[in-house]
Amino acid sequence: MFKELFDQYIWTNEKKIITHAKHNIPGLGNFEYQNSPKNSLPSSFHYHTNIIEIHCMVKGQRTTLIEDKGHIRSYTYTGNNIFITYPFEIHGNGNIVQPPGEYYAFQIDLTNPKNLLGLNEEYSQELVNLLSLQSLRHLRFGSTHLSYLRMAFNCISSLEPKSIRIGVQFLTCFLFSLQYLTPIVQEETKEVDEHILCSINYINDHILEPLQIKDLASVSGYSMSHFKMKFRQEIGITPSEYITLQKMEYAKHLLTKTKQSITEIAYSLSFSSSNYFCSVFKKFTNCTPRDYRALHKEKTEKTSFTLQE
Repeated sequence: MFKELFDQYIWTNEKKIITHAKHNIPGLGNFEYQNSPKNSLPSSFHYHTNIIEIHCMVKGQRTTLIEDKGHIRSYTYTGNNIFITYPFEIHGNGNIVQPPGEYYAFQIDLTNPKNLLGLNEEYSQELVNLLSLQSLRHLRFGSTHLSYLRMAFNCISSLEPKSIRIGVQFLTCFLFSLQYLTPIVQEETKEVDEHILCSINYINDHILEPLQIKDLASVSGYSMSHFKMKFRQEIGITPSEYITLQKMEYAKHLLTKTKQSITEIAYSLSFSSSNYFCSVFKKFTNCTPRDYRALHKEKTEKTSFTLQE
């Protein structure tokens, strides 16, 4: 099974990571500050369950690779850039050594939408909705947002209860303001092994059918054992995990673009029952299919109303 990666607590002149076990803030995972004058080793491909990761570059440059339907998309972000990865997205640095730089990074865990960052249920759910429906990943921020981050990190890193509470307020301001930042369009695509790409295209073309690993191996032209090894090497997760990820993405499409019932969607995606489909969907998106459809409808209506005004 593909494992998640979590850094441990560290406090040096160049790298400081405060773990949840240290700060105990609901919904906040690791909070990191790095200011390194030398290159750093790349991280391997991985993903996080129900966790959004936000990198905020102060100076220097970093490159992150994200798997997207058989392609590895490369994003390079520099000073005053924010880069976001979403739950279950396969990402890492590949074999790219990261140059010297200064940045803040933190993880938001969406598992408990009623108590995020200590907010009351209404505000917590509002922030979860905002982050869950946020589709942009590369943004430009200014000096005000950098001040929010510096104050948040400095207060939280003191590990004193009063300072932590102040730090959380600055971090909350930063997160709610993401929706107003300017997006940056910049990406490159790196091709995956052509045989693995054939199997991925097969998955996407037959997403509404039961998919067997032996059939994918046959499509790729590799033996079963070599196919599994090569697929994970190229994509970062197993073929079965990838199939589930793509079914969840297609389910989102059906929920927002069609009027099919949840039961109909479940069976069309070859799930054995609607209950099982709902449990898998919630694991991957942190909300039920019904709630996801309602949230998307609410967002669409708000956008339409704004445009009419």
